[in-house]
Amino acid sequence: MAISRKSFLAGGTLAAGAMALASIRDAVAEETPKETPMAPPPPAAIHFPVLKAADYDHKKVMAAITVKKPHKVIFQSTVPHLIVPGLSSLYIHIQNALNAGEFSMGWGKGNVASAAVLYGPSIIFSLNDAMWAKYKLGAAFKLLNAKGEPETANVYYKAQTSMSFEGDPGAGGNVYQDWSGEACQKRGCSFFVCHNALTAFAGMTAMQTGGDGKAVLADWKANMLPGFLIVPAGVGALQVAMENGWKMLPLI
Repeated sequence: MAISRKSFLAGGTLAAGAMALASIRDAVAEETPKETPMAPPPPAAIHFPVLKAADYDHKKVMAAITVKKPHKVIFQSTVPHLIVPGLSSLYIHIQNALNAGEFSMGWGKGNVASAAVLYGPSIIFSLNDAMWAKYKLGAAFKLLNAKGEPETANVYYKAQTSMSFEGDPGAGGNVYQDWSGEACQKRGCSFFVCHNALTAFAGMTAMQTGGDGKAVLADWKANMLPGFLIVPAGVGALQVAMENGWKMLPLI
């Protein structure tokens, strides 16, 4: 379901994220001295930096959004849903949309552009293994492996196959049946990451671990996965995409 920045701050995603991030304190309890819990900041203290074009890769973002293809689908992802352990709902929906368009609808290979905007807790999908281990993101967001243990790495991004474009697209073992972020990128998918959400969740992570929000944000921005592009606001990126002919789908 789409959310506005106002509802993100007032409840909804922020509340869910706060509950998830509260478990960081437990995950690092043995490493962090116990302190009196911090009170939440007053509403007036919550603000986001407003990025200018020079503050992010505006040229690359606009090149991806203004791509010339006859069919363009963009997903909005707020929560890092899983289908089963190790399998992100976002990536399987992207792949299913591409397969349906290119093959089932007969639009042909290369005629479908795909993209996703990550905002809310979904921004953790943009971070590399080092950040997942350092900030215990699997434990914080209750993303568990098949044994019921928190993931310590971003296993959802890594390719599950050789990502070959050969063979039957429905046969398995190729890029068409590879449910990873890397495979989606191999097929041309663009990923946009909300800077506002990065700022908010870096700040909440810092509050729970006794760190500095600006330092956590800088750490995350320096450790994003290749090809994941920061945008000033996820909702803004969705608006620009729709104004350029993209059809928006919520992640279900």
